Amino acid sequence: VSFHTWPSEGVITLDLFTCGSNSLLPIVDAMERLFGIPANSEGPQTVWAYKVRGFGEETEEELEDLFTFPIGTMTEYKKEVVSITKQTSNIKNDRIDVYDVLRPVYQSYESYKRSMKDDGSYESQFKEIFRPDRIVFVNGVLQSRRSAEIPYHEALVHPGMFAHENPKRVLLLNCGGGAALREVLKHKTVEKVVMVDEEEEIVKISKQFFPEYDDCSYISGLKHRRCFDDPRVKLVYSDMFDWAAKVLGQDNAEKDFDVIIMDDLFYVAGPKEYGDFVLLLSKMMSTNGVFVAQMGEAPALDWPAIEHSFFKNRGDFVKSLANNGFKHIVEYEESHLGFWRPWQFLTAFGNYETSRENWYRTIGWFDLSILQRTWPTTSGDSSLFHFDGAVMQSYSHPGKASELVFCRGHPDSKYCQDGRDLDRAQLSLPAPEQVLRNSFRAGEEYNPAADRSSINSIHSAVLHRIEKDEVLTIFYRASGADVVSLQSGEASVVFYGQNQTKVNSL
Repeated sequence: VSFHTWPSEGVITLDLFTCGSNSLLPIVDAMERLFGIPANSEGPQTVWAYKVRGFGEETEEELEDLFTFPIGTMTEYKKEVVSITKQTSNIKNDRIDVYDVLRPVYQSYESYKRSMKDDGSYESQFKEIFRPDRIVFVNGVLQSRRSAEIPYHEALVHPGMFAHENPKRVLLLNCGGGAALREVLKHKTVEKVVMVDEEEEIVKISKQFFPEYDDCSYISGLKHRRCFDDPRVKLVYSDMFDWAAKVLGQDNAEKDFDVIIMDDLFYVAGPKEYGDFVLLLSKMMSTNGVFVAQMGEAPALDWPAIEHSFFKNRGDFVKSLANNGFKHIVEYEESHLGFWRPWQFLTAFGNYETSRENWYRTIGWFDLSILQRTWPTTSGDSSLFHFDGAVMQSYSHPGKASELVFCRGHPDSKYCQDGRDLDRAQLSLPAPEQVLRNSFRAGEEYNPAADRSSINSIHSAVLHRIEKDEVLTIFYRASGADVVSLQSGEASVVFYGQNQTKVNSL
């Protein structure tokens, strides 16, 4: 034990080294109690980090996220909320850790202390912004964090739900926290949700320490405050592979799910037989069914082809989807999740034509669908806080890095040869911005039909309520579709059809 003291600064540091194999984490509270001398009535502030050093080999868990941050980092504030180790059905010990942590750069201990007071300060008025982030780890791997759970679960759920014309029956696989269930229940069409989770402990911890995850009290169309209490929800504790095999073997099998959502990397990158599991999934889906899964960290520019990388199993999982009846598979990324890298998701469709049409809809179509198909909040606002038409457009195609990594393994693919939806016959045409103006003011007439000789047509316009003198921006791409008209109050924007006659409805 090594002590260093700075009495004039009110600081004492302690270094504790041990040759034993047991973890020192359980004694953190005891060390604070024994050596943390209060400088004032607010008590001591403890900053600590835990490192595995010496000549012994680090365990697999100690190389995971938890032992990098927060345990291995000198953060201003971190506090263990709960730590549980239990035997699981996978014949291994599952360790679940929950920590409260102030996020470096974004949060400070001084601001957090001010937020705890009711002194009229900015921090005290917006306590939720300055409270510590709450993070859950399973076997040392970051699973979810309170500060980013909304963009994560909206990215996981809504692209697939809106890609389906009328999702009524939804299957959730290892989405135990309850937040994915909350997002599904926001859709007015949902009649049944079956939720299969291997770990009852995860659900219990979520209910106790992350109550906002299954909070449905702010959703206007729902009668129960807690999402798990909704009578449309059936919660099953089982290994999802075993459950699917058992259910399909019964006469009254619960199948024909419109949307299946899986939030578990074990079946994407683990040792299970992909073909067997994916075959079960395909048998449980309706004709136009949609399957969604999180895939882990998104590819980087310097990755080799998936077939030659650490993530080879991920590629095998995608191939098994293609070999078991999924006609169209797309990947998309989300970067606002609090992980070290952008996160990748996958959506696979049973019906190619329907899925393609819905997946590549315009921003305006998705924004309108959100208003029509989801319940608003009790105050009348949208119950979706991150996902909208603009976000969905960013999901429409995989990221550039994903494209490059894919093409390193499939250089002869038509996608890699021609690019994403590129019609090379159009390359000789003038650039659209040379032919069409991008914006104009309310009340001004503009006739794009005169330019039809040099560009096929305007494909779509993202339109909103136009007030007087407001500038409307038009987004378009070459296609055979017509854009019609929009009128609002004193403002009037007129589009022309192919015969150069005004079209009066949108």
